[in-house]
Amino acid sequence: MKILLIEDVEGKATSIISCIKEEFPECDVVTRSSYHSAAKEIFLNHQEYQLILLDMSMSTYDKNIEELGGVPEAMAGKRILEGMFLREIETKVVVVTMYDRFGGEKLNELDKEFQKEYADFYRGYVFFSFNKADWQRVLINKIKQLV
Repeated sequence: MKILLIEDVEGKATSIISCIKEEFPECDVVTRSSYHSAAKEIFLNHQEYQLILLDMSMSTYDKNIEELGGVPEAMAGKRILEGMFLREIETKVVVVTMYDRFGGEKLNELDKEFQKEYADFYRGYVFFSFNKADWQRVLINKIKQLV
């Protein structure tokens, strides 16, 4: 099984990968940390992945010595979903987020919108928390249902 994790917060990415590896030790988790690197990976290599775990908010570019990451985009995940729809990419997607609002829109409203507009590949969300561990069981159950 191969999963693409799109996450720009290193601690959150580490927690998600640890959770996945504990339950699915054979799983290969590839990470991308910005809108542009994630979109490029999905658009070019989507057929390699059984699942995409998508953060909603992220920087436009990867951070490195020369680049500070561009600007934060609250709805970058939504833009990726739109791009997948337009390109007819149907790799399953689960949003993993620690926020309940994005640019004034509530998470549960976005979830309903995504279920309607991207029904072929959107499979809900997991509400991540550094303080609680209940998100881990929700994530594992979603992965088991999808792969």
